[in-house]
Amino acid sequence: MTTQHGETLPTAQSRKPRIALMGEFSAGKSTLMNLLLGCDPMPVRITATRVPPVWVTHGTHGATLVHHDGSEAEFSGADISEAPIEDTAFVRFCMDSDILNLCDLIDIPGISDPNLNHESWMALLDEVDCVIWCTHATQAWRQSEAALWAQIGEAIKGPNHLVVTQFDKLRSERDRGRVLARLEAEAGEVFDSITPIATLDAINAGMDESAWQESGGAALIERMVGMLVQQAETPAPGQGKINSGALEAQGASEDLSPLETSTSVAHDEPVSHDAPEKKVVPRRVRPKSPNPTRPSSDDLQSMSLQTVGGGQK
Repeated sequence: MTTQHGETLPTAQSRKPRIALMGEFSAGKSTLMNLLLGCDPMPVRITATRVPPVWVTHGTHGATLVHHDGSEAEFSGADISEAPIEDTAFVRFCMDSDILNLCDLIDIPGISDPNLNHESWMALLDEVDCVIWCTHATQAWRQSEAALWAQIGEAIKGPNHLVVTQFDKLRSERDRGRVLARLEAEAGEVFDSITPIATLDAINAGMDESAWQESGGAALIERMVGMLVQQAETPAPGQGKINSGALEAQGASEDLSPLETSTSVAHDEPVSHDAPEKKVVPRRVRPKSPNPTRPSSDDLQSMSLQTVGGGQK
């Protein structure tokens, strides 16, 4: 398969699923990316809207600019926001993280900025399998978000999930219930689940299982594992299973901890009674270093896109 930029991509049988993080500016995509990557030193916090999409994949640490004509160039700058957006289709960022053994993550920033060339990130949607759409709890599912999703949603086979970020900003249970009820009414039919999360609380939970559950982090990771399993076991007609062996090997080789599902809205799926029940128990995303302490919220808020050109090990 070849993109409009001339880049040859792996076939669906061989490649890992690709999950795009989307949403309007300041919807919490970058902080959520830190959580999903296990809070490894991945400088994904982007403070400027004029940046290309960032495609995060497993590999030796470094960044590459992929241009519109298909050519590539190593990026040696100190900040990805310095990447020339006019000439760059996306930035391929390689790093080592557990979740990247199972999927690629694509951060698509600035979709609400009318000054950006939307053709770049929209071209990537043809290569996306699933979307995690981030919406801020205090302004959840604005008309502009609904209008954009109406244009692109049908082109993404999914499963697709709506993640309500900064849910802790809603102080009362009454407000939280109202927001979730409204989202279910307005977006329930176009997303496979609606999951609220207090992202910074999830990051700061460390090894406190209760705090991890209460933050919504457990529910989100469980949704993501289900998303990856569905991608592995329900290929398109005529295709073999995609990475199902890798998912099974990951589950067999890791020390998995049960995660209870926190408040979320999921939609019923048909259940087969002919096959034995197979329960997938996700593992908490966490750093691989000996020190399990997660970065604090202050650390994450101050992270910049630095040392991506090879200065970091």
